Amino acid sequence: MRIDWIEDLVALLDSGGVADAARLRNVTQPAFSRRIKTLEDVLGIELIDRSVKPSGPSTVLQDREAELRKLAAEQRLLLSDMRQEQSTGLRQLVIASQHAITTSMGPQIITSVAEPSRTHIRLRSANRDECETLLIRRQAAISLTYRIKSEPATELPSFLVEAVIGAETLIPVYGKAFAPSVIERISNGDLCIIGYPADVFLGAALNRHILPTLESRCSVSVVTETGLSTAAMQLAQSGLGVAWVPAALAKPDLLRGDLINLQGELGCIEMDIVAQRWAGTSNQATLDAWTRLVSPA
Repeated sequence: MRIDWIEDLVALLDSGGVADAARLRNVTQPAFSRRIKTLEDVLGIELIDRSVKPSGPSTVLQDREAELRKLAAEQRLLLSDMRQEQSTGLRQLVIASQHAITTSMGPQIITSVAEPSRTHIRLRSANRDECETLLIRRQAAISLTYRIKSEPATELPSFLVEAVIGAETLIPVYGKAFAPSVIERISNGDLCIIGYPADVFLGAALNRHILPTLESRCSVSVVTETGLSTAAMQLAQSGLGVAWVPAALAKPDLLRGDLINLQGELGCIEMDIVAQRWAGTSNQATLDAWTRLVSPA
């Protein structure tokens, strides 16, 4: 599908009507209507609901609004990257990184792979599944995700290569100022925790490797859930509940004495940090970044 067609559809969704969409696209209403009719003929899909006055986006178009907006944003980003590379001479490199990895190791990742004079790095933070999707769709050159050490690795597709570039531990932390109360509650068989949604990596990891053991020892209450490890850590620091977060993320607060590490009492999860890329890539920026990323140094 042509780029301008996607923008036309987004304009139609933004405006809610053909006349206003035409103004957004800086064309006359008849010209815009002809473009939409052409697109309907090509796709075999009704894009405008003409049964109402004034006519507006059809139901099928509205149902795909989020996907169309995402596609339009990705196209704009691609064109921006191409223009920047042409104007600056810098090579563009997109790395998809799991949220918790980005938060705890973002600066180290950038400095380890970047050639400031030659490469522009874009670090895209996403859920684990989204990182894998971005790599498969070639919207990212490299993905960085966690893998639990005790779990067998899934078979790697032949078109990908991977390397373990580091290790991380998911540790239970709590605000040090509230330490006596949480220790007492644990000894009494009662524990409040900050949870993660079950459909994100950290939530699934806790459900498989931590909660079954804890629930056999005490009564576990999930006070609240968050998809962000930084938010979970802040909630734990406030004394709301115990949160399992990457050790690298918690390290500064542990050193300052704002948090305590309860892994001796509650257990932890050992993880690898895994990098993946397409096996057959010939992109030199990707290959150079990969060499730096997997280097023992």
